[in-house]
Amino acid sequence: MGPGTTGPCRYHPGAPVFHEGLKSWSCCQATNKPVLDFEQFLQLPGCAVADAHTDEAQALPEQPRKPAPAEPEQVAQSLSAIQLSGDAPQTRTAPAPPKATEPAPEPRDPETLTSIAAGTACRRPGCGFVAEAAIPARDRTAESCRYHRGTPIFHEGSKGYTCCKRRVLHFDDFLQIEPCTTAEHGHLFAVPEPDKAQVSCRVDHYETPADVRVTVYAKNVDAEQSTIEIRESEVVLSLLLAPTPSVPHARRFERTLQPFGDVDAAASSYTLGKMKLDMVLVKKEQGTSWPALERDEPVYGYGVTFGRR
Repeated sequence: MGPGTTGPCRYHPGAPVFHEGLKSWSCCQATNKPVLDFEQFLQLPGCAVADAHTDEAQALPEQPRKPAPAEPEQVAQSLSAIQLSGDAPQTRTAPAPPKATEPAPEPRDPETLTSIAAGTACRRPGCGFVAEAAIPARDRTAESCRYHRGTPIFHEGSKGYTCCKRRVLHFDDFLQIEPCTTAEHGHLFAVPEPDKAQVSCRVDHYETPADVRVTVYAKNVDAEQSTIEIRESEVVLSLLLAPTPSVPHARRFERTLQPFGDVDAAASSYTLGKMKLDMVLVKKEQGTSWPALERDEPVYGYGVTFGRR
């Protein structure tokens, strides 16, 4: 519907809330329970009603004021008191060049899906195409589908996708980030089978001079049907998320991490619980810093090298 169209408009007057992998709206967390999958979050029904639709940007909810930062002199004194422990080599070696890896195949509709019902939306993130009328015989070569091949990133207020560099602060701006990939096989309309449904999980990390600690938030993960392989140059994850009352079918999180530096696979370890996966990736070169978790991630500013002056 266009701007100013009369009729009820259901929307969320609150702000998005992303916490430990769960996604919800601040205005209706009691009625719309938090969900794990980003596509499910986008489908949460609005909790307020307006008389007409509009394309004008709405005022964001007022954020609570943060306390004033400490005086620069106090910060400087605190930083000067930090002591980094652990021995480190005195000569810095350049990180090994990234090893070529083939990207995962692009999901595509089965050849038997030749007709599309009116109102069917493309499922590729960022595409936004909706069939206004029924398509009795689709021509995939004539379909233009641009989308985000990566997964959403929400880190310390910054929002973006793993496949492109742009980062924004506001959620409305995140939804408008220009897609960076052109689909090779047209739009994606088919809904995956429940046992093959893919899901994205939040991945956090922090590093020490000796290792990098990685956490994957995967609620209701089934350990017996999940696999974790830690190798020198990659970490292969395949986690099965069992059905829940809100999601009545199983889903699978699959991702291959390309660590920024080589990993001592024999010394590394992981712990798989009911809610998350914790990994300790031991660095093969002790004392070197990883400015990013993966080699293909953009590095902004500078990285801190642990254990060196």
